[in-house]
Amino acid sequence: MTAASETASPFTTTVESPEQWKRVVHVEIERAHFDAEYAKNLRKARKDYARPGFRKGKAPIAMVDADMGGEVRMNTLDQIMPVAYQAAMIEHKFWPVTDPQLEDLKMEDGESVKLDLSVEVRPEIEAKDYNDLPLTERTAVLEDGAVDEAVERVRESKAVWDTVERKAETGDQAVVNITPIGDDGEPEEDKKVPDYQFDVGAENNFEVFNEALDGAAAGDVREAEVTYPDDYSTESLKGKTMTFRLEVTEVKAKTLPELDDDFANSIHDGQTLLELRKNMRDELMTEQERRVEHEGREEIIDLLLERNDISAPPSMVNDYLDSSTEEMKQRARMYGQEMNDEQLKGYRESARPDAERTLRAMFVLESIRKQEEIKVGDEHVDERIEEIAAENKFPAAQYREYLEKNGELDRISHELAERMTFDFLKSRAKFTDAAE
Repeated sequence: MTAASETASPFTTTVESPEQWKRVVHVEIERAHFDAEYAKNLRKARKDYARPGFRKGKAPIAMVDADMGGEVRMNTLDQIMPVAYQAAMIEHKFWPVTDPQLEDLKMEDGESVKLDLSVEVRPEIEAKDYNDLPLTERTAVLEDGAVDEAVERVRESKAVWDTVERKAETGDQAVVNITPIGDDGEPEEDKKVPDYQFDVGAENNFEVFNEALDGAAAGDVREAEVTYPDDYSTESLKGKTMTFRLEVTEVKAKTLPELDDDFANSIHDGQTLLELRKNMRDELMTEQERRVEHEGREEIIDLLLERNDISAPPSMVNDYLDSSTEEMKQRARMYGQEMNDEQLKGYRESARPDAERTLRAMFVLESIRKQEEIKVGDEHVDERIEEIAAENKFPAAQYREYLEKNGELDRISHELAERMTFDFLKSRAKFTDAAE
């Protein structure tokens, strides 16, 4: 066993590592030291101790020991443990991510006090086999017709819907009052959904609705029987069959704007159709470049994790899931929804593998940065700020001020560190064409 320091110490500590993320600190406290601390605490406890026949603070110390000894011993242990634990951290050089938990305690009369403390730590690894990674060569390419499709989506968003006096056709919009039919065959008026807008023939509709509304005119009443799939998102409707009364109140036809400079100008002042198409091409290409970059990084991470066995501390995984669950709840509230406990539990279970993978990747990349001395300097941060400001047409000075006020400079630095690490790994990789 190793002394906690070179000078005389009342503690002896050893550390075991049953997991990469776990340390068990075995502490032995000299009995003389513990008894001396206990005696001091017992004298302090005596000052507030009162028993019939004795003035406050004047009872025999043996009586105080008999009545309060157990409590005082535990208080003494609580005072000594943090000091012994700190000594172990300094000697054995581990950095905890949780508070220590007492796992075992032995306080035999006349013998040294022995205890075990369990704590989670950031795993420290030396990344290996990260040179010559076999990566796939990827290039951002726009598919034929991608720009046309993007322009058409914008054009669809600018469509005008006008009421028509005819029967509904695929592509029209039917405005419908939807009323469920009860078990007694009567409409349940209190559950009516008024003025629901159906895009007739849309793929995301139940097909029975499309069939019922195709050829319907304002004033028509149709019925549709729907059987919900067993994996339907709403728990109460899974596998259930229901009949709905569909009262058509209006049929609307879509008019698309002409594909010309006036249309382009309505999207952005002074823009021509040619400029609109160029801007959309640039945006689509940027998206493709980001996708290619993301896929490349994911491939690198997969290879690194295959070659480096590392586990994430459970507490860090749970903290990660707490944060992402809170973000999920906030997004749901933005749409006027509340996630129940069952949904949140399901989300955490499904998100856990990704959380563990993200943290494992973080540890490996951190190790590579440390081993290769990859560092982000102030000049790198300055260049990135200028780059982002130019991309978004921000005044660079104002953007920097915003980042400083909101504590965002560390985020910029972290993103740069990741980029530089991936760039380093790609510079050492062996690329194979995706077509091969």
